[in-house]
Amino acid sequence: MTKKTTSAENVSTPKKIENVQHIEHFLKKAKNSEAISFQFDVTVKCENATRGMGSLILQVNKSGTGIFRFSQKKDNKRSFIVIGKYCKNGTSGVTLSEARKKYYELGKLAKGGHDVKATLAEELVLKEKAKEIENSRGTFGDLIDSYIYSMKADGKRTWSRVLNSIEVDVYPNISPEQIAATVDESQVISLLAKMINRGAVTQSNRVRSYLHTAFKVGLDHDKDPAKRHTETLFNLKSNPVAYIPKQKSGEKIGTRFLSEIEVKKLLLFLDANENISEFSANIIKLCLYSGGQRPYELLTIKPNKVDFKNKVLEIPPEYSKNKKAHLLPLTDTIVSLLKWFHEKSEQKESSFLIYKNTNMEEHYRTDSLARAINKFSLKNDFEKFIPRDIRRTCKTLMGSIGISKETRDRIQNHAFQDVSSKHYDMWEYLPEKREALEDWETWCLNLIK
Repeated sequence: MTKKTTSAENVSTPKKIENVQHIEHFLKKAKNSEAISFQFDVTVKCENATRGMGSLILQVNKSGTGIFRFSQKKDNKRSFIVIGKYCKNGTSGVTLSEARKKYYELGKLAKGGHDVKATLAEELVLKEKAKEIENSRGTFGDLIDSYIYSMKADGKRTWSRVLNSIEVDVYPNISPEQIAATVDESQVISLLAKMINRGAVTQSNRVRSYLHTAFKVGLDHDKDPAKRHTETLFNLKSNPVAYIPKQKSGEKIGTRFLSEIEVKKLLLFLDANENISEFSANIIKLCLYSGGQRPYELLTIKPNKVDFKNKVLEIPPEYSKNKKAHLLPLTDTIVSLLKWFHEKSEQKESSFLIYKNTNMEEHYRTDSLARAINKFSLKNDFEKFIPRDIRRTCKTLMGSIGISKETRDRIQNHAFQDVSSKHYDMWEYLPEKREALEDWETWCLNLIK
């Protein structure tokens, strides 16, 4: 009976591998072996290899495959590092030439006295940590998302306008995929320059302001203990917008206010619904007779916030610009206007007193009011004005009839910074505000008598 081969001893081959033909010979012999388990190592000859560099070996298997491994003996212990599976042309593995190249890299470490396997393991850990850091680095899009989230959390109702501006003017120039920490000053200057060149000077200032605040949010983000639950870190070192100046030519301070004659003309047109709907006309009258309340704060009134019995209206903190509740005394004219809206609101079962006609769960929009005023001005040959100008008009003309600045400021719900004002009861100054609004109502009504 023929004895089966059990080791490489019966395979006639060179002692070291010098070329591809030697490797192919080894693999063929191993594959043709009758042994059930057949595996052995053959040293690969490498020119310029010196003592202490370890060795390159090919592990030959019964399946006819070979695995290149780097071998190092250190402190009387031998360790192996897999380089890769042998492939003659390199399409699905490592060629002999590539294996030798890798051997020289590892051999250089070994020659330097390093434990190569341990060193590679440490490098792998460092690479993984670097990868984690890279993956946690917030993108510019993440930064903007964080900024918009903070605006929503602070109750800033302009968040949608800010986001739209960034999507239209910024993202085409600074990709939301770019790492936030790599956005530099030159990129911001470039996108602002494009806006200025196309004539959007004022908007360039707005975008500059948005970006400046966004990067400030990012700088605070990593240091905020409340945000340590998030995996995203921005690693910002500075604010790239900080030293970019605003365009002074784009900052036009509003000065338009309606004269006494214009207010008279306006009220007469509104009472006659001259080229304007009764709904829109009553909103404008409400803005005027209320002493120039912010349009948004009036448009977000809910029915339960009007106390017709005590003749007061509460503007809650969530809709107030300064985030403080504001109590507005109601004159007879204001009561009449609010009752008109209240009746309409009840009929429509709307959530807001001044509702959006296409959705009873939403309030009438400020941009809709602006369009109505613009259309009214054009059709009536009335000098153009915007909703904000009504507030300035009331502030100016109320002063002209002797109402003090402090009372006017309190009527218009300005933010006072002194300690007593920061903690004042909203019912305080109500008599003074009521008296002033009644004087203002009398003055307005006398105009149109």
